Amino acid sequence: MKGIIIGGGIIGLSIARELFKKGIEITVIDKDMIGKGASWVAGGMLAPQAEGLEKGDFLNLCLESREIYKEYAEGIQKETGKDVGYWECGIFVPVFSEREKEERLNQLKLYKEIGLTGQWLDRKEIEDRYISLGDELLGGIFYPDDGQVDNRLIMSALESYVRSRDFVVLEKTEVKQIVSHNGNFQYIKTNKGNLEGDFCVVCAGAWSGEIFDVPVFPIKGEMAAVDVNQDDIDTVFFGSKAYLIPRKNYDRLVIGATEEKVGFKEGNSVKGTLQLLNGLVETLPHMKNRNVQELWFGYRPATPDLEPILGESHIKNVYLATGHHRNGILLAPITTKLISELITEGKKSEYLDKFSFNRFV
Repeated sequence: MKGIIIGGGIIGLSIARELFKKGIEITVIDKDMIGKGASWVAGGMLAPQAEGLEKGDFLNLCLESREIYKEYAEGIQKETGKDVGYWECGIFVPVFSEREKEERLNQLKLYKEIGLTGQWLDRKEIEDRYISLGDELLGGIFYPDDGQVDNRLIMSALESYVRSRDFVVLEKTEVKQIVSHNGNFQYIKTNKGNLEGDFCVVCAGAWSGEIFDVPVFPIKGEMAAVDVNQDDIDTVFFGSKAYLIPRKNYDRLVIGATEEKVGFKEGNSVKGTLQLLNGLVETLPHMKNRNVQELWFGYRPATPDLEPILGESHIKNVYLATGHHRNGILLAPITTKLISELITEGKKSEYLDKFSFNRFV
């Protein structure tokens, strides 16, 4: 059996890896270079609770993926010999107003009702742990089961896995059309010729809507990184002013992220950079003297309801794994499981019904 994966991000490469292990010949197509799209420029948080997701199917999907993340990350690490920066550090959600405090405490109460963990910490309880805290910071909620993976490390590991094995990798290759006949997949037309396979999986991130008739569009995000020391911050801060992600080896503090519907407009703006750096300083004032390491931007693949599109399409043997918005890194393990089992075993899941392409038809 031969399969074509359109998109070389964390979703595409994870599905490619799993299908390859099941004995399928895999071709990966990317319009640029594999591993260097939205997955490379993400934050890497595994944060279904810190994100404040409401009870329901999407929260359940995210929690299941968080639950299997350690096994997923360790598997990649073992198979490639490369560290992926997986860190069960927990995530702290600082609050900066009484209204925000009330909203977050109500959220915590709902999470505890469904068996999830979390703890409110007053400012006085955390002041001694940090060199400085912003004047408006009242305290926050710590979610011990949230965490992070270093998205650049895991993408480098997945890229290494694909390049060191018998995959066909076609980079700088644009998909022009997915060709079907009588509702069945036939081949893919690219700027470099046609590709045939038994099936294809569309996981081209924010560009999926330009390849196939799915309502996926870009939401641009700008990010930054600064120098950090181990005594500056001991866990991820997911705040309304900014989120702050110290990497496990403390080589950088990642700061995110803006959100704008501006299409595929490129570049880092003054406005976006100020929002990120002001958010950092309003949370941890002493960080104002740190050197800026890098500024970058990327495009989240969004859908009208901001939830992913998973499973079969209206064309037989064309599968969809796209539209993950802010949670592509988090949802890589569960998406891989659902899609690979659907393709190789015909196994259906309630999630494939809930997040089907058909909800937009």
